[in-house]
Order: sequence, then C-alpha cells, then structure tokens
Amino acid sequence: MFGGFGGTEFLVIILIAIFLWGPDKLPKALANLRRFISKARNMASNAAADLSREIGTDIRPEDLNPKTFVRKHILTEEDQEMLTSPLKSTMRDLQEGTKPLQEGLTDTTREIESTRRDVNRGSITRKTHGTNGSGANGSDAAAEPAAERTRDRAASFDDVT
Repeated sequence: MFGGFGGTEFLVIILIAIFLWGPDKLPKALANLRRFISKARNMASNAAADLSREIGTDIRPEDLNPKTFVRKHILTEEDQEMLTSPLKSTMRDLQEGTKPLQEGLTDTTREIESTRRDVNRGSITRKTHGTNGSGANGSDAAAEPAAERTRDRAASFDDVT
C-alpha cells in the first residue's frame, strides 16, 4: 500500500502515533515530519548538484551507487567493452553448448506429454493387452477390470504430473 506497508501495518503505525503524541499534538508532529523529509530531499539534491558540478558530469542520486558510479563516470566505453566482451563470448558459448540439451529436454517433454494423453485415453492398456475392448473370451466382463485399472493409472499419473 504505502512503500511496502500493508493496511494492517499502516493502521498499527497510526495507532502508535496517536498513543505517543495524542490526538492534540499529532497534526503538528506530522507537519514537522513532512518538513524534515522535504529538507532531507533538498539536501540530497543539492549534494548531487554540487558533485555533478565538481566532476563535470550529470549525476543523479541512483548514480551514487559505487558500482554504477565507476561504470558510468570513470570507465570509458572502450574499457567497458574490453571488460564485458569475454563474458559475452563465454555466454554465447554456453548458450550454443546447451542447445542440444535443451532440444533433448523439449523432445522428452513432448514424449511424456504424449504418453500422458495416451494413458488418459486408455489406449496404452488396449495396445498392451491386444484387445479391442471385448476381453480375451469375447465377453465384456473381462474388459471391466481392465478399464478400471486404466482409469486408476490415469488418475495416479495425473496426480504425479
């Protein structure tokens, strides 16, 4: 809701503030807090402007992170390219080397999905038992337990995936 605070946390902060300062002094305390935050923001922007003027480049507050500052204001573009080119080539090599593995995983996933669909339709048990649904002796009585087993297997396979 407010900078990572949820409704409950915000309500607790308000209740604590009312308890500490009371309903009479709370508006004045909030006004003082607002003035303090405004002054802190002005000081930060003035410090960034002074630093930009001293260095001779445009500096924003997010540029004051040491890694960003070095990368943006000290290293030239050639230096950055020299440092990052080995990493980029290594990344390309890794991507090319893992392509066969990725393709194999994709093929295996397709096969598993196809098998799962076949199990759900019950076609694997018909293929395995070599029947067309009438049972070995020509009666439907033998097909009933096989159909139940197929449904049980399909349900348990779906539970696993």
